[in-house]
Amino acid sequence: MRGLIKDLPRTSRTILRPYSTSNGFSTLPPVDRIVGSFGTVDLSEFRKRAFVPKTPLLITTREESTSTATDGILSHQSLPAAQKWFTHNHGSNSSPELMLSDQYLSQFQDTILPYEFIIDSDGTSLQEYANWAQAANNGRQELATFLTQLLSESNSHTFHRFHAPLSLFLQACSPTPSHIPRPRLYIAQAQLADLPKALQDDLPTPRIVKEAGKGDIYDANIWMGIPPTYTPLHKDPNPNLFVQLASSKRVRLFEPSVGAKIFWDVQARIGKCGSASFRGEEMMEGPERDALDEIVWGDEGGRGGYETRVGPGDALFIPKGWWHSIKSVGSEVTASVNWWFR
Repeated sequence: MRGLIKDLPRTSRTILRPYSTSNGFSTLPPVDRIVGSFGTVDLSEFRKRAFVPKTPLLITTREESTSTATDGILSHQSLPAAQKWFTHNHGSNSSPELMLSDQYLSQFQDTILPYEFIIDSDGTSLQEYANWAQAANNGRQELATFLTQLLSESNSHTFHRFHAPLSLFLQACSPTPSHIPRPRLYIAQAQLADLPKALQDDLPTPRIVKEAGKGDIYDANIWMGIPPTYTPLHKDPNPNLFVQLASSKRVRLFEPSVGAKIFWDVQARIGKCGSASFRGEEMMEGPERDALDEIVWGDEGGRGGYETRVGPGDALFIPKGWWHSIKSVGSEVTASVNWWFR
């Protein structure tokens, strides 16, 4: 493994033992990893180790898989967006809170983005936030009005998709009293090509994406949310480089045959025949979501899979056809960017 990261002659090895996560210990083996920055990868070694054999690889600035010291800290080895889009609120707390940089991002507040949103079972906490935002007169009236309307139209659905300006997310990410739960807005799969040029420039395409294969980029997207955020078990039709910008996420991965068995076992369990390639709303609420979550993350423990924790400045290579599910770690705003390429 020597030589995968230039100027960092370290050795990486897969450690098949339980390792620390935010919720205790995982019994799944970790993804193979290398210490260093994804921007300095030796491409010939990357092709040999991960791209050609189609095996996952975590490129991380953390020395150990148990390390959580960098959680929420902006890495100098990440993309420019990591430093420009986020800041720390030092306030009165002993540990600074990671926040969006309203000063920088507010100039793009009219940018229309795709959102996902989950309402709790009865909408009580959401209504509490909307009432507080309306009464506080603190510049969040747009968000409060939107949430009140969404509640009135939600019927029995808890999961919603819609398009709205970035200003909605900026308002939701602003500090609130500790007893007021923030709405779980999630900017999900917003294409980089649809962002203003200045924001695109903050997310330059990594060398791995441009030079490891043919240089063809299928799609590139940002993902920003207020935890808990969740992406259900699915597979991608192209190799995926997933880069964490802020906070951390847990990822569980399954080889193509193992993931397919999990998916179709769930379909049989709920009496349906869904699509493994389309991330539909049925995967985000109702019996399919519950069954997938239980098998991948619950007591059944994702048998036959792997798990890794992707922190700020880390890059996870997910090969074509590998099934994966992603959950946020902690309570601070989380952000990622990914490129599907070949």
